[in-house]
Amino acid sequence: MKRIMSLLLVLAVAIAGVSASDFRFYVDDIDQHPEILIGFIPTYFAGGVGYTGFSLLEDNTTEIRLSAGAGYIERRFWVDPENGEETHDIDPLTFDVVQVIWGLSFSQGFLESPVGGKDFITLSIGYEGRYEDAMDSLIAGRVDRQKRSWGDDYVVGTIDQFFGGLNECQRLYPDLRGNHQYLGTNLNFKFTLDAMEDTLSTNDGYLVTFEADWSPYALNKALDGTADFYQFTLQGIAAKTLYQYRTEKMNWFSLVVIDRLRANWLSGELVPTYVQRLGSLGRQVRGYTNYTYGTEFYVVNNLDIRLTGPDMGVSGLAPRFNFFFDIGYGCGNYFNTDRKGDNLLASTGVQFTVSIFDFIDLGYQVAYLIGDARNFVNGNTQFSGSVTFFLDF
Repeated sequence: MKRIMSLLLVLAVAIAGVSASDFRFYVDDIDQHPEILIGFIPTYFAGGVGYTGFSLLEDNTTEIRLSAGAGYIERRFWVDPENGEETHDIDPLTFDVVQVIWGLSFSQGFLESPVGGKDFITLSIGYEGRYEDAMDSLIAGRVDRQKRSWGDDYVVGTIDQFFGGLNECQRLYPDLRGNHQYLGTNLNFKFTLDAMEDTLSTNDGYLVTFEADWSPYALNKALDGTADFYQFTLQGIAAKTLYQYRTEKMNWFSLVVIDRLRANWLSGELVPTYVQRLGSLGRQVRGYTNYTYGTEFYVVNNLDIRLTGPDMGVSGLAPRFNFFFDIGYGCGNYFNTDRKGDNLLASTGVQFTVSIFDFIDLGYQVAYLIGDARNFVNGNTQFSGSVTFFLDF
């Protein structure tokens, strides 16, 4: 009993010595289900808390971070099960997904950024766990239409010989096999070079990141779903504030130009559906559909001109108009097939948002699709609209 009391006393003293300033809180992701209030409310949320109460290097930040997320989303895929090629001429295979994630990471900063007040170089390593339960869509009547259009032999949830080679479809969605339950592990490394001043109304400088993700089969076969993939991402962002009118009390107007160049390589024997979204060119070029135009490699450039202000009377709230032009090219094999493809996508448009404390931009996006490629959800129209929660960079 004395040992227990002593341990409790030590823990109490330790907790009392932790300052609130030693913690950082993050919002990592917000997503929505498009058929719940037209996608206007979040149905998935992920965030984290980082502890910075100690430092391995003087004047640089050491952080241990815990993250978690949970929610209910939808995934759609337009891949022909006969040949593994993407086409908008078929009814999409649609699943409602309950997903839960959790993670732990460690990061260490080095040197002082030219911007000041933060580290110039940051190295981090981390682990992410994920549980998903994918279900046939509950919208009345839609499931039967999809199953008939694909044929009963192609319904992912009923194929027992998922790696038996009956047809291409059996390898397209490895995490959706069997009872549609997936438990996975992802290991990651990140290098950041940060010389960017980033505020609600201004952006100046540059930011370079390199990320590597590895998710081996041995750590991704606990339930019916499986995965085995690796991914490398190199990204550079440069920005300049062209004009700002600001008084002592508020920002009235600012004009910023910001450009992002991003290259991604995603491959492996079994690329799961959630990663297919991150690796799809349709996710990176605004106005196109998530999970579409997905091949092993893409390179994309996103150019934004951002008008922010005036402040809305509350610190951290301001309207924003973001005019964008995107162009991207993808090539290589379609995921989990030996079918090769190449796609060139381009779009231009505007985002009307209200920026909330510079981490959520809630509003609406309208895009004009340049060229012959289309948003698979909207059909042949060259215009595409969607609700936004974040700026893409």
